[in-house]
Formats: sequence, structure tokens, C-alpha cells
Amino acid sequence: MNFFDELFEIINESDITTKFNKFQIFYDKFKANEDINLKRNSPAQELKTPCYASFCDVVSMKEFNKKTKPKDKKLAFIHSVAHIEFSAIDIALDACYRFDNLPRTYYLDWLEVAQDEIRHFNMIENLLKEQGAKYGDLSVHDGLFIALCKTQESLVKRMALLPRYMEANGLDANAHIIQKLQKEGGDKELIGALNVILQEEISHVSKGDKWFKFACKQLNIYPSEYINIIQTLYPNSFKTSRELNEADRLKAGFSKEELEMIKNLQKSQNA
Repeated sequence: MNFFDELFEIINESDITTKFNKFQIFYDKFKANEDINLKRNSPAQELKTPCYASFCDVVSMKEFNKKTKPKDKKLAFIHSVAHIEFSAIDIALDACYRFDNLPRTYYLDWLEVAQDEIRHFNMIENLLKEQGAKYGDLSVHDGLFIALCKTQESLVKRMALLPRYMEANGLDANAHIIQKLQKEGGDKELIGALNVILQEEISHVSKGDKWFKFACKQLNIYPSEYINIIQTLYPNSFKTSRELNEADRLKAGFSKEELEMIKNLQKSQNA
């Protein structure tokens, strides 16, 4: 098994069914073989184009936010969730591909996350099909792919930005959306799917927290550098008025002190 070459092939596979089948074969092989070489023989290849670019109209975040609002808001929302979940598959896979010579448990963690994200995507894709649509029918943004590109060279930045910042933000957003849909008497199947995603993604943020702290220890830096790392990558990162999902963030590894710092930053940046 050539761990890194096979992973790169799966990341770049754009046929969804083939991609998922290749992943399952790869994942089963990895779990069955504890003697796989996890030190690469050649440098990781740079990220250039997301695999979904072959079947989606991809625009920048700035352009995406300017686009005319769709007539069918429910369809647009479900499609946006599908895009997040599909992107999250490659985020987990690239965490394995990009960084070598780490403990086997690191790769097990992120391959498990990839499997979760595939299941989440399939759940949401089924909701799209019920609407007479499929993933790729609407435009998508490249925001998460840009975040991957920004952190190609650094494990500590990757773990800080993708799971511990962006996916943690997802815990906040998802809880808010579920509450809103419940108040409005929204689609029970959609609410159920979002609840599954919310509960399972606490563990994804927790894995990001664990490996962020591992990377900090390797570099001899304090985990309290987290906010500085994020603000260096995205200066307006904490400029949001959305309420933090404190209960789930605490389960995922954030401290109460850290959450207070984030809330204070939100207040100061929105003043």
C-alpha cells in the first residue's frame, strides 16, 4: 500500500461514487495493516484545484455572497450544506496526505472523520434528491479550499484553522439554524440530519483540538497562540455577532477562558 499516492488519487477523484468506493477500499486496507510506512518518499504535491471544480460552478466567497438570492431558499440551503460536507471529506483526507511521519492514531482520526463526512454528505444528497436536485446544480464557493491552500506547510496552522476555527464555527451556526428551523416548524428530516451532523462534528473539532495541541508541543509554543494564528491568517476572523455554542465547544476541548477571549474579541471587533 502506497499510503500517500493512493490518498492523493482519492482527493483528486471527481466522480463521487468512484471517490467513495476508492476511499472505503483504502480505509479498510489501512485499518487491517499496522505496518504501513507513514513517512513519505517525496514532497507532498501542492493543492491547485478542488476536485468538485469538474462538476460545480465554483466562485470566490466574495462573488458567491454577491450572487442573486435564489428563489428556492430551502434548496439553496441544503445545497450549501452538501458543499460543506463534500469539502470536509477532502479536508480530512488532505490532513492525512499533507503531513507525514505522525503517530498512526493521527491518520486513524482523520480517516474516521472522512468516513463520517461521506455519510453526512450522502444524507444531505438524499435530501437534495427529494427536491429534484443534486450536488453541483447550484454555484459553490471555494472558501474552504482557500483555507486548505493557506495552511499547506504547517500542521499547527492547519489544525488551528480548519477543525478548530472553521468547523467550530460550524458548531455555532448549526445549533443556531436547528433552533430557528424548530421555531418555524421546519422540515423534520432536515432538522434530524443537521442534528446528526452537529453531534458528530463535536468529535471532529475535538480531534482538531488534540492535534493542534500536539503540534504546539512539537513547536514548543503555547496553545494560547491559537487566536494569534487565526487572526494572522484571517484578520477579520472573529468579526461575527453569532452566539457561540459554548456547551459543544467545551465538549470539543475549548476552555472557558478561551471562549471568554473569543467573546471579548467579537465585542471589540463589532464595536
